[in-house]
Amino acid sequence: MKKEKRFSAIVIMALIPFICICLGGAAFAASKQIKFAYLGKLDPHKAAYTTGVVNFAHIVDKSSGGGMKVKIFPAGTLGKETDILQALRSNAIQMTSASMVTLSRIFPPAQVMMAPYVFKNDAIAWKVVDGPYGQKLLDAFTEKTGIKALGIFDSGFLAITNNKRPLRTPDDFKNIKFRAMGPLQAAMFKSLGASAVPIPWPETYTSLQTGVVDGQTNAAFVVSVFKLYEVQKHIALANSQFGYQVWLCNKDWYDSLSAEEKGIIRDAVTAGRMSTRSMALLREQESLAQLEKEGMKITSLTSENISKLQKLAGPSCLEWLKTQMDPKWVDEMSQAVAEAEKQLAY
Repeated sequence: MKKEKRFSAIVIMALIPFICICLGGAAFAASKQIKFAYLGKLDPHKAAYTTGVVNFAHIVDKSSGGGMKVKIFPAGTLGKETDILQALRSNAIQMTSASMVTLSRIFPPAQVMMAPYVFKNDAIAWKVVDGPYGQKLLDAFTEKTGIKALGIFDSGFLAITNNKRPLRTPDDFKNIKFRAMGPLQAAMFKSLGASAVPIPWPETYTSLQTGVVDGQTNAAFVVSVFKLYEVQKHIALANSQFGYQVWLCNKDWYDSLSAEEKGIIRDAVTAGRMSTRSMALLREQESLAQLEKEGMKITSLTSENISKLQKLAGPSCLEWLKTQMDPKWVDEMSQAVAEAEKQLAY
């Protein structure tokens, strides 16, 4: 009898590690996995949007005690934005970060805050994006598309690069052909006396290299990360457009979450937004230093320079936007900007 008990004890002791492994595996399997796919670069130290995704994943894991885990699919590993949106609708993935060009095709007002020269500076833009107007855009997007919009993630003002000359005045834009990210950018360049060609992002580097276009517009850190300095000579800090993307998720998936889980997602999205914004500011400084080292000529426009560009591009682009959506979205944005300027004493 004693031998049997001793044998049983030995067997149990031998099985303990296996039991622990199985229980751990079961706990991991029970975790709710969130698949997050997007086009950004993998390195969070170089790509601001990726910084937000990585921090979002960390907060979700930490706040849920490992009960929710985020699996990241960066750099278009699951396809183009249109492919990713289709996967989102079918719940093959749960979350993504999408550009204004793609989103404006299914909800035109998504691009309204990228109107040229609407915001005088970052502080005013943040006030509008983080305020009631930004939330109204998110709610309307969700209602119109059936895809839940979680937050607006901004990356600062876009810079304008080209191979011809420094850009300071409207005359400097003449006879330059730019790559346009969409019709709104095309309207901006046209109003400044330049021409524009719609070119998909993956073809931009080659188009600049071969002279199909002379310039493009993007955040300074994008110019740095994608090595556009190899095919561009000049970069102008023109404060033309405020860059942002929208984080989206499958609405049925989101609605299936408990109140506690929704709170975790909400707080993690906030952490992602703030870290994206902070990293964008840091990367702008670092990128400009690198771009200058790589031989690019940096032109910082004065408020007088920007004002001259604004008078040409601002009103005409706002009028164009009114033809693409209910004009109330444009008028209410202008009102939100005016209120932000008043609150911030500008």
